[in-house]
Amino acid sequence: MRRLKCEKETIILTNEDDGFYDVYTFNQSLQKRLRSFAEKCPDDCWLKGASEDGSETYMIRKGRLSLNLRPPYSKDRIHKATERIIEEQKEQSKDS
Repeated sequence: MRRLKCEKETIILTNEDDGFYDVYTFNQSLQKRLRSFAEKCPDDCWLKGASEDGSETYMIRKGRLSLNLRPPYSKDRIHKATERIIEEQKEQSKDS
């Protein structure tokens, strides 16, 4: 059965008593990263199961998975980066 995009979730489950995260995902990029990590570190991460509809579930030892929260860039930083890109493009066009 084909799923809608909104039904293709990534769910990370844990509890305070358990030493592992349970990661259920349809995301192909995340599956690839988890698969690679599981091959390199089989004691810390392994495939728990996969389904016919494309989801995979991995078990990951706590301490091996982090959540990185990034604040948005300031308008000043965006403006300066845009200026640098424009200058670099001008330099490249002069060299061509």
